[in-house]
Amino acid sequence: MKFTYNGTASTAYDLIVEHRPAHTTPQKVIETFSIPGRSGNLLYDTGAYENVTVTYQVAYKGSVRTNAVNMAKWLYQPDYCELTDEYEPLYYRKAVFVSPLNVADILGVAGRANITFNCKPQRFLISGKSAITPAISSGDSVVNNYEDALPIITVSGSGNGTLTVGDTTITITGMTADIVIDSERQTAESGGQNANSLISLSNGFPVLENGSTVISWTGGITGVQIIPNWWVL
Repeated sequence: MKFTYNGTASTAYDLIVEHRPAHTTPQKVIETFSIPGRSGNLLYDTGAYENVTVTYQVAYKGSVRTNAVNMAKWLYQPDYCELTDEYEPLYYRKAVFVSPLNVADILGVAGRANITFNCKPQRFLISGKSAITPAISSGDSVVNNYEDALPIITVSGSGNGTLTVGDTTITITGMTADIVIDSERQTAESGGQNANSLISLSNGFPVLENGSTVISWTGGITGVQIIPNWWVL
């Protein structure tokens, strides 16, 4: 079996995954409050989850020193990268390698290591990386069978327009090219430049909640494309 990180498969370094990672459910972020004179804490569910760790136990043949140097160059990245494996081929994680790379030397001709990633709590569906098809028309509904998702929405048109996604209304002014609205990053871009000044949000960045969400638009908007970013725990 193999895993792929930042576009490179573990087999490129002659790694053999000996044991599949444990499936870990992320811990919910629960805040607790105490009230003087009252027994027991009050709980507040923030709706968020902690990161999880994913560990691959690997072995390989060859020079420990050479492989360790090459693996370090591959694994140490400055930000989250996509992580997939053959155990769960329908999903990917957003992961970063942060643990030390400790490689056990076996008689100078082989090695073993635990490769641990710090991952965002979501298991994202690979199918959710693609735009929803067929193309969305104003008034259509998007059905989400998973957790509440933070989509990437590309708005085409010119001038002024209004896009409504469920309970959120996005007012756009002065559009001259496509505007890409990224709900996870909470940014808007047009032509590779920040375009937050061109949008006004009535209820925060749009969310595709579990269930059905109506998408509609008016004014100079001529089309909308949605990458849903579906995910599960």
